[in-house]
Amino acid sequence: MAIGMQCAPKPEPRRIWVTRTGPHNRLTARRLQAAGWEPIVQPVMTVSPIVNCAPMAVPDALVFTSLQGVRLHPFFPSLAKLPVFAVGDRTARFARICGYSNVLSASGDVHDLRALINHHMPARSEILHISALQPAGDLLGMLRRDGFLARRRCVYQTIDAPVIDLEWAVGALPDISHILIHSPRAGLRVATILRKEYHMWHGTIACISPAAARPFSKLPVTTTIANAPTEAALLRTLPGRPIHG
Repeated sequence: MAIGMQCAPKPEPRRIWVTRTGPHNRLTARRLQAAGWEPIVQPVMTVSPIVNCAPMAVPDALVFTSLQGVRLHPFFPSLAKLPVFAVGDRTARFARICGYSNVLSASGDVHDLRALINHHMPARSEILHISALQPAGDLLGMLRRDGFLARRRCVYQTIDAPVIDLEWAVGALPDISHILIHSPRAGLRVATILRKEYHMWHGTIACISPAAARPFSKLPVTTTIANAPTEAALLRTLPGRPIHG
């Protein structure tokens, strides 16, 4: 480098609010940091496990629609070789890590999952959906209409994080350019916060699905929507260099 030349100043990392629930929000943060972002990790919802002591008859197949369901449902060796249907690739990978050996991924949403189950399982099969207390879609009803003996086992519920826990993230909004939304419920919570606390914020909301983006339709913000309901697709909506993981 020639004498007297100065290096260009290193650009400041862009700040982004990660609203996803733990513990998987830490993985999201690491991917963002590797791509030059400064993540503010503050979930707007918290996960509360549901202890279910009722005996469980072994079904013909298991269905997982979230990473939390896999994490909070106890693994039993008697379930290891059952057909397991997962809504997305990350959920499928996590199920394999937990010990399930016969896992298929729908790589999409509950409608793709429904089609996958119909393709692989005969009518009248007993299907057990491991889910939240308030699931995002009516997969149980869909499967019953398709002729399956479907039932649901709730292993967690998501509840609003206390407002006081969100003060730091809300206070940082003037310096935040993007907010990540991983679910419709998180979208509703963040939209409510913006309307009440910081209605003049004009950043970008990156949403995992059209349903997650819907609460922001009347706010003065820019919304981007992933072309598939996966975190990988969600992160691809962000500007800058590609985010891997």
